[in-house]
Amino acid sequence: MDYARLVSQINKITYDEKIGVEPLVKRICDYKQAYTQSGGVRPFGTALLIAGIDEEGTHLYETDPSGSLTAYKAGSIGSGRNTVMELLERDYRDGMSHDEALTLGLKALKESSEEPLKETQVEVGHVRAGKKFTKLTIEEVKQALRALNT
Repeated sequence: MDYARLVSQINKITYDEKIGVEPLVKRICDYKQAYTQSGGVRPFGTALLIAGIDEEGTHLYETDPSGSLTAYKAGSIGSGRNTVMELLERDYRDGMSHDEALTLGLKALKESSEEPLKETQVEVGHVRAGKKFTKLTIEEVKQALRALNT
């Protein structure tokens, strides 16, 4: 994240404009990939989901530890990924409302979890055009989980 912030700041100072989501993700992946070729350092051992909005639209990218990237409309990483991806492939559609997308995401998380979801264990973030990144409050997550279970 520190590297992404640095690249973004350098781009802003150099070109007097914000860097696009895809070029930023490519720079992050190049950085991660370079570590796979360096002796004496450990490669990054994590995948990332990177979401953002720029002039070209809304983006979601998955990066893996080797530095490759894949673009998705909806995605998942980590434990239960296969279950979540099957559900997203089946139920995701373009033009979903915010509430529909939230419900689908929570449904996918619920199906991949071995225990019931609790509002204190779930974090939900929003990336929306024209607004800053925000997270739902615990009470908002609680309401969304309640709606999912009805």
